[in-house]
Amino acid sequence: MGYIKVFSVCLLLAVCTALPAQNRKYQISGVVVDSVSGQPMPGVSIRVVGVPGGGVTNLAGEFTMLLQRLPSNLYFSYVGYSIGSYLAIKSGEKGIRIVLLPETRQIGEVMVSGQKITKVMKGDTLNVIDYEIDGDRIIAYASPYRNTGDLRIYLTTLRGENLDDIKVSQGGKSIKHPEKMDPETEFLIRDFTGQVNFLDKNCAHEVRHEFDRLTFGFDTPYADFIGRVMPIKCEMAGQMVFQVSTPAENLTWFFGRGNLYGKPLKVVKDKYGFGQYVRDTKCVSAPIFRKGNELYIFDFFSGHIEIFNLDLVTANMVPIDFQYKEVNRFLVWNYKDVDTFNFTQTILFDEVRGKAYAFFKMRDSGRQSLREVNLETGKIIRTIEIPDFSNISNIRVYDNAVYFLYDTRVYPYYRLLYRMVI
Repeated sequence: MGYIKVFSVCLLLAVCTALPAQNRKYQISGVVVDSVSGQPMPGVSIRVVGVPGGGVTNLAGEFTMLLQRLPSNLYFSYVGYSIGSYLAIKSGEKGIRIVLLPETRQIGEVMVSGQKITKVMKGDTLNVIDYEIDGDRIIAYASPYRNTGDLRIYLTTLRGENLDDIKVSQGGKSIKHPEKMDPETEFLIRDFTGQVNFLDKNCAHEVRHEFDRLTFGFDTPYADFIGRVMPIKCEMAGQMVFQVSTPAENLTWFFGRGNLYGKPLKVVKDKYGFGQYVRDTKCVSAPIFRKGNELYIFDFFSGHIEIFNLDLVTANMVPIDFQYKEVNRFLVWNYKDVDTFNFTQTILFDEVRGKAYAFFKMRDSGRQSLREVNLETGKIIRTIEIPDFSNISNIRVYDNAVYFLYDTRVYPYYRLLYRMVI
């Protein structure tokens, strides 16, 4: 009996002695700095291999970590920078200096041909999935980069100051646009009325903002939204102008004011048939926009811009040739044709300034540019080079500035919204 008591006491002492060792924490501390400027970096995410959670550097770029075991591998990550690492092997280490290298192809804030590029949304970096410009506000579908599951609709100024946000569920709807053969997943869409809609798995929700507060308006079932709203490009004095497209031609129609079934307005045809567009999985494109009381339709194949008045009667025809390239067939037959390899058949319209830009992406170099089109003469009057980054998307032009999303190429791979004044 005495032997059992002695054994129990020894076992209890052994357990009590082991508990503090199991719960022991090993503290280390240091600072994270930028390799170029040497400045401390606040907001750097810190992860310990094999352990959930982590930490973040303070405003002075400093960190203090309590580790559960030694040795431990620590990883330091910040959007736009390569990942840094450190192997902690002893407790009480102080003054650890972690140096993070800017990503090789980071945009940051640079000058391209004298034009300043800046990140729009500062502070707690957002992973911007999609965005739309609505007047002097930006509506973005995004999540904080430390919590990709926290999806929200954000309302910001054009310079990225956050005004309001609403938590939403997972969004995304496959939409087929008239000028494309393959559907694309859309999250935010601005319809012909200028209304921004958020697309989730159920329907299209109007995103409204009054007094800088976000609310949801009417919900539109997808059967109506895709079938009736999406094809409409604009409204002219009560008449709705819409387009349908195939790999061979683009048809512009209008209806309203007693015309219930629609009347043809313009046909744009690829005179060489289906060949060149099927290769790029594109339908024939005829960019269209309204400027004041005039409607502009681009016909790249016949080489002109047709301008209609408020009554949808042709008011002018402006010749264009910026979209052409020299083609040599069989070494004996030379002619001009639409450059389907470098010209994307895309026109971006700045509704504030009333300017139109042709969008080119050079296949041999990957460089992208906007070429401003004089709407009175049809000539290119200047070229704006876009940064030489292949992972740029969602380009918009608004009030003499280009907005675009940039996909980072280092972990954790976020999409950032940038602005370039032109």
